[in-house]
Amino acid sequence: MCVLLISRLRRMMLASGPQPGRIVPHRMLTQGFQILCGVLKTALTAGFFGLPMLAAAKAQSIRPHEMVISDPWSGAAISGYDPVAYFVEQNAISGNPAYQLVHEGTLWHFANEGNRAAFRDQPRAYVPAFGGYDPVAMASGLTVAGTPRFFLVHEGRLYLFRREENRAAFAKNPQLAAEAQKFWPELSRQLSP
Repeated sequence: MCVLLISRLRRMMLASGPQPGRIVPHRMLTQGFQILCGVLKTALTAGFFGLPMLAAAKAQSIRPHEMVISDPWSGAAISGYDPVAYFVEQNAISGNPAYQLVHEGTLWHFANEGNRAAFRDQPRAYVPAFGGYDPVAMASGLTVAGTPRFFLVHEGRLYLFRREENRAAFAKNPQLAAEAQKFWPELSRQLSP
């Protein structure tokens, strides 16, 4: 049903043509509906199977529509990968739900207690730039969620990319971060709950 709704709304948006003053509205709409469908699936799963996921999320003040990309099923930021491991291990490592922390309403998973403690002490040092959205796409005015497997630590900041080609382009031209920063204020307002 969600897929049918998304396709109908996408056709309606594309048929209405471009809208001045908005940055690629049909892409934003599609991404928003993907998140909405993920939340609906989670709610249905919780309702049908009696899983206390939503109650636990509410108790921990988890907000699913944050500016940090999150897994729609678990609510974990950056698909449950450990943000500290990118700096310590120079590798993308899945976090363990046993080592979790809620920071500013977003659930984070870590590989071990040491990484969780490091994040708790200095969260801004480990949160990905632009909330994990791809800076190469953002430099073009698009919000495209980065994939935790394609990353780069540049000047002490973690950047996530949608594709390997985007990471390579950023490595060759780190000035793309400054270009992405121009679009970030407007795009982040559209991502806010």
